[in-house]
Amino acid sequence: MNEAGVERARYIQDFWTCAVKQDCVKRRLLVMNLNIQIFCQNAMRCFIRCVPCCVGVFLLFHPGDALCEDSDKDWKRRSGPIPIANQTPVQLLFLQPVPDRADTVPKGHTSARLNTTITNTLVSQSSEHYSATIDTEMVRTSLEMSHGLLTGLEIGLSFPVAHYYGGILDRPIREVERLSGKIRTVRREEDPGHVTYFVKKGKHVLISNPGNSTGIGDLVLRAKARVWDEGNDSPRLSVRLAVKLPTGDEDRAFSSGEVDWGAGLLLQKDWGKMSLFFNGDVVFPGEAFDYAGVSLREFYSAMVGVEYGFTSRFSILAQLNWITKPFEGTGLELLDRRIWEFLIGVNYRTETGVFFQAGGMEDVFSSEEAGADVTFFLNAGINF
Repeated sequence: MNEAGVERARYIQDFWTCAVKQDCVKRRLLVMNLNIQIFCQNAMRCFIRCVPCCVGVFLLFHPGDALCEDSDKDWKRRSGPIPIANQTPVQLLFLQPVPDRADTVPKGHTSARLNTTITNTLVSQSSEHYSATIDTEMVRTSLEMSHGLLTGLEIGLSFPVAHYYGGILDRPIREVERLSGKIRTVRREEDPGHVTYFVKKGKHVLISNPGNSTGIGDLVLRAKARVWDEGNDSPRLSVRLAVKLPTGDEDRAFSSGEVDWGAGLLLQKDWGKMSLFFNGDVVFPGEAFDYAGVSLREFYSAMVGVEYGFTSRFSILAQLNWITKPFEGTGLELLDRRIWEFLIGVNYRTETGVFFQAGGMEDVFSSEEAGADVTFFLNAGINF
């Protein structure tokens, strides 16, 4: 059963519960909520699949400007979007498209960045054939390098290191949930400071980590090519390709052990002090769990972001990410359910090309059982 089917079954059960109790108002609200969520899920999938065709038609009848030499001034002036992928531990086993802008690094120049996140995750779920518990905190640092190989052509790599441990955020998060009146049962019953991380299908352990462990992740190689420059009415357009190589330890959940690859489109439009960004990507994962009879499917991601520059050095950024999962029909929201997450951050740039970003990421739109609880990030880099 796919994600929409699981969602529909859950709401039908609630619907008949309300029907027995003759709660007409709640019944109508459940039906409306179900219809809205199914519509949004299907609309987003169709949108991602139709984007390449739409962009092609748009360029055919309303092209932007031809490629020109990269502007070093414009390249350093803007810093968005926030380059943080979803930090759910299971999702990080696979290739994760990092939000990016359509600008390319100018020929002969390089951008180097360290992205550091601290993420708290707490989920415990089971179904007829699957079970999973992830109670851990993770500090992850990723080296991100990009180099302008030619005008409009950029190559790069990502090399992450992660550490799983008991953490420091369990109690603060529990207190915030308690004060908000929305504390989850799994959070109320949690033993703070302990690590549990496993995903099973029957007796097969698909993913596990012993806790208090550090390891390198999978190396990602990528390329980005600018297709069209920004015109008066049209946005800048770039395409990108990426491949993930299994350099991490799959026995400790630092890798899927397989090669993944993905492709995406990036759009960007600048209006004075404001920039708008859109990314749409598809990822094709390797068959990491075929030994247990678990097949993986392609999954999609989309990002809409905005950056506003208050001064030449200081700007704020906000974005909304949508991510689907490579698993299907497991009955676990952690593995099947899409994730919506909202990010907000601030950016500071110096005249020498050094920049800093800081902010946070939180799941929204009923995504609390589908991924990480909360993520804080601090990025530092230099353009030269």
